[in-house]
Amino acid sequence: MFISTKRAVALTCGIFVFVLLTGYQSIKYNFIPNPLQNVLKNGTFDRPGSLAELKPFWTTEQLEPRFAYVQYATDINYLCNAVINFNRLHRFGAKHNQVLIFPKAWVEGDSKEAKAIRNIQKALPDLVMRPFGLLTTHKGEATWSKSLTKFHAFDLTDYTRVLAFDSDSQILNNMDHYFLAPMAAVAVPRAYWLNEKDTPVVKQVLGSHVMLIEPNKSRYDKIVREALKSGDFDMEVMNHMFKDSAMILPHRRLALLTGEFRAKEHQKYLAPDDDEEWNAMAEVSRAYLVHFSDWPLPKPWLSRSDAQWKAALPDCPDDEEDKPDRPRCADRVMWEGFYEDYESDKKRYCKSWL
Repeated sequence: MFISTKRAVALTCGIFVFVLLTGYQSIKYNFIPNPLQNVLKNGTFDRPGSLAELKPFWTTEQLEPRFAYVQYATDINYLCNAVINFNRLHRFGAKHNQVLIFPKAWVEGDSKEAKAIRNIQKALPDLVMRPFGLLTTHKGEATWSKSLTKFHAFDLTDYTRVLAFDSDSQILNNMDHYFLAPMAAVAVPRAYWLNEKDTPVVKQVLGSHVMLIEPNKSRYDKIVREALKSGDFDMEVMNHMFKDSAMILPHRRLALLTGEFRAKEHQKYLAPDDDEEWNAMAEVSRAYLVHFSDWPLPKPWLSRSDAQWKAALPDCPDDEEDKPDRPRCADRVMWEGFYEDYESDKKRYCKSWL
């Protein structure tokens, strides 16, 4: 009986070791799928559902972290832009909540903005509506005077983290993975177009048209006080308050400007790989967001003359030819595509109330 027991124990141990080794080899050589292998070398994922399966590695005071995309609108045109981008997020399979910040005056009444809000609520029943008071500055161009309103995103404290971006942008892809970045009060890309290669890090300018934020009431109050006291624009306020503490997000893919396709040189955008060849089609296919910025060409929802449009078109040399990985005059093709997509989306999502 004693010998049989020893044999039984030895046999059990042998089976246990065999199972462990077999399992390890199966994962190592892909006999059993390993969920970690869904993340590819270029930072993308090999199937649309992979992002939804990933969980933050950090903990929060909330039992389950809550994330949201946030846009703000201060007039009817920016309201249309926000609706376009929320719909584009749906099309790209974004999983997290979507929040619209807008003026309190639009909650009631018969103004075209108030009527639009009611129509949007019917069309997008899952959209979270957050009315706030306008934050304005009297400095500089009226175009940006209400841009401080974006800072209300810091007050969305029922969310663990929000990704706030200006609605004069165009969503190009799913951005869910940014919510899984390491914890930081604020994470932003640098305003690469304003920085030189030899500019010291401490003097490099932060962007503010896309911000990954951990909402916080005391931080929100401090930002609003600073903004109203200084009268500065949103980018100036962000740099004054977070230049030394913000986590830096890579600008490439996230902070692309339409004006980049009209530029002669692209080293600033391609940095740190500034010796890489610029490929307009490849950049668009990899990008998540593009910001309409083609001054003096008006924003796409404003009227423009034929002369303004022709003057803004990216170059298309007569001797340029197709290449295996891009068409002839790819800069112009991609650039015009942003404006064509905007017009198409505007008719599709805003025509009934704009």
